[in-house]
Amino acid sequence: MLEQYGHGGDLLTAQRLFGSNAGEFLDFSSNMNPLGPPQAVFSAIAAFGAGIARYPDPASRRLTARLAELHEIEEPNVLIGNGAAELIDLAVRALRPETAAVPAPSFSEYGDAVRKAGGTAVPVPLRADNGFAVDEAAVRHAMETHGKPSLWFFGSPNNPTGRLTDPKLVRRLADEGHTVVLDEAFIDFLPDAERLTLIRSACKTPGLIVLRSMTKLYAVPGIRVGYAAGHPDTIAYMRDLQVPWSVNALAQAIGEAVLDDRPFVERTVAWLQGERPYLAERLSRLGLRVIPGAANFILFELPPESGMSAADLQREMGRRGVLIRDASRFDGLGAGYCRVAVKLRADNDRLVETLKACLGTNPQPEEPANRAAPNTAKPAYTAAPNTARPARTLMIQGTASDVGKSILTTALCRIFAQDGLRAAPFKSQNMSLNSYVTWDGKEIGVAQGMQADACGIPAVTDMNPILLKPTGHMASQVVVHGVPLRDYDARAYREQYLAEAEPIVKEALARLRSAYDVVVLEGAGSPAEVNLKDRDIVNMRMAGWAEAPVLLVADIDRGGVFASIVGTMDILEPHERDRVAGFIVNKFRGDASLLAPGIEWLEKRTGKPVLGVIPHLDALGLEDEDSLSLDARRRGTGPVPPGQRGGTEAEDAADGQKLDIAVIRLPRISNFTDFDPLHFEPDASVRYVTDAESLGEPDAVVIPGSKNAAEDMRFLRGSGLADAVDRYARGGGAVAGLCGGYEMMGRMLLDPDGVESGHTETAGFGWFPFRVCFGRSKRTVRVSGTAAVPGWAGDGLPVIGYEIHMGRITYDEPCMQPFALKETSTGTEACAEAYREGVSSPDGRLWGTFMHGVLHNDDFRRSWLNALRRAKGRPPLPASLRFRERREAAFDRLAEHVRRHLDLPRIRAIAGLEEKA
Repeated sequence: MLEQYGHGGDLLTAQRLFGSNAGEFLDFSSNMNPLGPPQAVFSAIAAFGAGIARYPDPASRRLTARLAELHEIEEPNVLIGNGAAELIDLAVRALRPETAAVPAPSFSEYGDAVRKAGGTAVPVPLRADNGFAVDEAAVRHAMETHGKPSLWFFGSPNNPTGRLTDPKLVRRLADEGHTVVLDEAFIDFLPDAERLTLIRSACKTPGLIVLRSMTKLYAVPGIRVGYAAGHPDTIAYMRDLQVPWSVNALAQAIGEAVLDDRPFVERTVAWLQGERPYLAERLSRLGLRVIPGAANFILFELPPESGMSAADLQREMGRRGVLIRDASRFDGLGAGYCRVAVKLRADNDRLVETLKACLGTNPQPEEPANRAAPNTAKPAYTAAPNTARPARTLMIQGTASDVGKSILTTALCRIFAQDGLRAAPFKSQNMSLNSYVTWDGKEIGVAQGMQADACGIPAVTDMNPILLKPTGHMASQVVVHGVPLRDYDARAYREQYLAEAEPIVKEALARLRSAYDVVVLEGAGSPAEVNLKDRDIVNMRMAGWAEAPVLLVADIDRGGVFASIVGTMDILEPHERDRVAGFIVNKFRGDASLLAPGIEWLEKRTGKPVLGVIPHLDALGLEDEDSLSLDARRRGTGPVPPGQRGGTEAEDAADGQKLDIAVIRLPRISNFTDFDPLHFEPDASVRYVTDAESLGEPDAVVIPGSKNAAEDMRFLRGSGLADAVDRYARGGGAVAGLCGGYEMMGRMLLDPDGVESGHTETAGFGWFPFRVCFGRSKRTVRVSGTAAVPGWAGDGLPVIGYEIHMGRITYDEPCMQPFALKETSTGTEACAEAYREGVSSPDGRLWGTFMHGVLHNDDFRRSWLNALRRAKGRPPLPASLRFRERREAAFDRLAEHVRRHLDLPRIRAIAGLEEKA
């Protein structure tokens, strides 16, 4: 038994059991940060010197002051301890509980401390079918069964499950007079730790103590140091019980030193966001049941058909030099549960291969929606581990906007991921009205979200640290790391903010380079915009900071391709021209042999190679970034009569049988990717309407999202479109409103602080009895749940999507709200409360929601289209289009297309990516 003393990381016992030297094991049984210790630890040790001959500060005053400053609390609220284990013991001795409720499973020291103090530990069973979530039901059931305990213990994230405890539940218990100890030893690994922590609440609440560990995050388990935060009276009593000089001088010095290294924490968070999903997915493919969680470790259960217990597997793994935790020793877990730490990619891959050997199983096929499938037609490529050097970089720049930079970056991301590289996208500054919500509820450009999906990794704000969302009148909302900063006009942004932006984008890129093998950067517009070059943070200066060779892309479809390339190169400075490694000619149509003389001339003229000529790829079906592409693909402004559609007579007749869906083309339209799935439905035809005359009598009208709903509502009034749409709706037409369009469906849009508009009041359509008020805080969350729209087939249709809005709705009268939603992010589902959302008329003709991506849900979309079909007397159709699967196939189709037409061996050599032997 490896856990002879109750915990993982016991290398001497492993040496005795399995025969190898202690230093030869790959240890997944303890949960230390594999990126650590940071350099600050070694610097502190080197500087410690003669400090070993002096007594430590008995009150750890300097470290206490630093932690109080970090958390914005007072020093009497903080107690430094010899790791979290001592602080658990001190808390129990100070509180002296007769009974303590302890979740099962959870950290064994909770119950041990209670029993040592003469109390009784009462288990609170957590349900396996609920993913071992610590929820209200489990807590209330425990109180009904055992009565009110003297003390509650919770871990957040809980060990060994990795699940977060709902902070609202903890606050409610404290408010009800319960005493709670909340162990946040692993919370620093989470990107939203500051939002989830209850440290500040504990300082004002006598019945709440929060414990933190510094050993896990900074990987210094040999130097025991942690701290407690709580009410000053509670902390003072715990301090009185603490033995003198509990925390040695070196531990105090290291604790102070690491608090200065915030970039290390940020690198750790970025690494875990990519690596945890990767390891969880690989474990699942082995047939293991992975418990959802958020921490730097993973709990899984062996399948019954394996014929092995966790103890059996631990023994077999140990004999092969890999240590895992037998989690069946935690109360509440069966014999098949194991826990493993999340480590660096090479170590995680070794873990999986060793598990595969021990289990004797073949991995299950990989799900394409989660990760890019390996391309067996090409050799795999690798880069040195990211601990040896930063990731290689490659940058795509263009001779102009809309030449295909985003799509080619997406293609290279997919290709590198297929070839076994840990690839990530990066665009330092993006201007787009189409945005993407990351898994932790932050906002980035849709292109970088799409590129992360192509890589098979979760999108994070480091991939697009600065997003500019145009608001009109030459101004944009500036979003920094997913959070709105403020609105700037173009001149003020350039003169006042770009200097501040430079370190932000550099640090974001550095974090990505520390976590991946290759980062594919995307530029913006053209690097030859001479009026912008001196403060550039997105093109050639960014390439220099990134040490990135540049591939310059030109669009031959718009004409003048050779002039655009030569002109761009002529404007660049000599050192910028040197950074350009070659050209890509994009969107070619016709006979490539006719282009050969021009290619030869270009290469001779510039001394640079043309690395590929990419033919135009029709109907790809991936997201567009801005309204330029929307205008380019827009069909007519009005319905085209059958017989005048430009196809064959049979094609025109079939097209005339399609549902006519009119999308209002708002001047400030945003997230128009919401309608992408409709373009691929066999019975739907989508057109964009700009004036009242072209509205006609469609089968449905969609009012899309808007960056400025009040101004766009006023545009509709002034253009006559509002009256036309209102007559249509009140005459029995079907209307859907998405986000800003949903806001317009109410009585009034209020903007008292001028957040979006200079108009404090703007009248809406008045179809529903609600008002919208715009505030300064933006809601950006991922959501999931169900929809039940009256008059549609199907009840409880599953939906997932995301919300991005600054408006808050107040209902003057009760309304039908067809969506039942919860906020979602990795491992935090248990923290979210369900809520009703959206609006619907009693017959389902009119409906609206804040949820972007709602039409990407296949069954929901088909149910709506079938309701439109029934209104026309047509039979329903089955949900044949599976849009997310289609999107994954589109990534692969794009990658294969680009593979055939790019000189990839040369590009890999340019980027410094070496082929495996």
